[in-house]
Amino acid sequence: MAAVSASPLRLAPRPYQDEAVAAVLHGAQHGLKRPLIALPTGTGKTIVFALLLQQRPGRALVLAHRDELIEQAVEKLHWIDPEMEIGVVKAERDEHEAPVVIASVQTLSRHQRLARLVPDFDTIIIDEAHHAPADTYRRILSHCQAWHPEGPLVVGVTATPERGDRKSLHQVFERIVYHKSLLEMILAGYLSDLRAIQVLLQADFDAVRVRKGDFVERDLETLLLEASAPAHVVAAFKTQASERKALLFTPTVALAHAMAETFCTAGIPAEALDGGTPLGERRAILQRLHTGQTRVVANCAVLTEGYDEPSVDCIIMARPTRSRPLYQQMLGRGTRTYPGKSDCLVLDVVGVSSRHTLQTVSTLFGCSPDDLDKQSVTEVVAERERREREQQEAMTGRLRSTPVNLFARRKLRWVQTRQGAWVLSLGPQHGILRLVPTGDETWQVIQVQREAGATIVAEQLPLAYAQGLGEDRARRLGVESLSDVEAPWRTQPASDKQMALLRKLGVAIPPELTKGEAADQIAAILGDWD
Repeated sequence: MAAVSASPLRLAPRPYQDEAVAAVLHGAQHGLKRPLIALPTGTGKTIVFALLLQQRPGRALVLAHRDELIEQAVEKLHWIDPEMEIGVVKAERDEHEAPVVIASVQTLSRHQRLARLVPDFDTIIIDEAHHAPADTYRRILSHCQAWHPEGPLVVGVTATPERGDRKSLHQVFERIVYHKSLLEMILAGYLSDLRAIQVLLQADFDAVRVRKGDFVERDLETLLLEASAPAHVVAAFKTQASERKALLFTPTVALAHAMAETFCTAGIPAEALDGGTPLGERRAILQRLHTGQTRVVANCAVLTEGYDEPSVDCIIMARPTRSRPLYQQMLGRGTRTYPGKSDCLVLDVVGVSSRHTLQTVSTLFGCSPDDLDKQSVTEVVAERERREREQQEAMTGRLRSTPVNLFARRKLRWVQTRQGAWVLSLGPQHGILRLVPTGDETWQVIQVQREAGATIVAEQLPLAYAQGLGEDRARRLGVESLSDVEAPWRTQPASDKQMALLRKLGVAIPPELTKGEAADQIAAILGDWD
């Protein structure tokens, strides 16, 4: 094989990310000073504002309310532009004179810190912008003259352009300039498909008090414990999700620890964390979840935002809520794609209620719980569209026999090699994509072509981002159908050429070998070759 040649290593943006940036710039040209971008969790909102800052001249301020979000912003801004000069303002760090300042809202909103900040920013980014109406944010924005006609461009990015307490975001933002729904991004293949099963408790949620639009947490804890929710959740997990890795959300700290203890008693490795968990211990718990040593991590309001673990393929909603934004934030912890992850299973803990609407996957997507018990969200939506189309055709008297592709989404077939790389076939013309581990849990993306040799596409990316970049490349080349797990060619008998190559590679040929199975075996072997 020819030597590997290097190409630019900056992260290639996805089409919708470029569209979002273009929408902001277009609005700014027409006098829009405070636009909002709404994209689901896991679709790269940080990449969007990194791209925007690359195209905007002058100083920039990025506001975030969690340490994890600050760290992610620094990392991803450097993915887009490794030369960008970034300063951080949080705790003991006070690098407020940098060209790009990423600041903790809690730190910067303090009067002494804010007084030192020169308000000469051309662009202000607010991450998780649904928090922007809070006094701390507004204090910073006022200091930076955000409402002045000559003030900076203030851009908000959020997965939930609404608040559970119904406080309006119009206090800060003028309008949403770009929006993609969770369903759109699932159907497009950028987020994982969802399956949902309801864990029904003998519990009357009408008895639970409501405060600021949602259930009182202490009342929920009492109700769930009286209904033996931990035992029911563990039973559902053992039956429906025994091979999965789960995040579990609860209304209180005590219930999080009770859930983890019940899982451990049942022989399932589980841990709990809360706001009081020391940072080092918290990181160790999440690392054990990452490696699979721990199967379930229960938490109360800690991992709702700013936590990325794409390999999580089960979300346990043991925190019943009336709040759609809160439900979507929790659900978003499981929607990221990951090699080998076919979907995310949601276990919705529900009870009886005649006056409260509990948020579930069923209510979020307008699907029947019985349908979601048997099919994924994309399958249910496709079936619904098929019925609607048939009804429309019956009404208009038209008859169609042309097959319709109901799924814009493509599940692409990644194959893991013996040495731990992941391989995606791009067809004879374009070769294969290899995701190769490079240490420190980062991955290199390499395209290997028979004539051109190997070319580095990107490196030092987390696995989920490397996979997304690879799939985007397949889409741009127009060859994603070749790697579709449901492509018709995969079920055909293996070709003579495939079988000859397998014999040459020393692989025994099983009876009734299909083209898809043969292609996977060949990719797994050749993907380890240098």
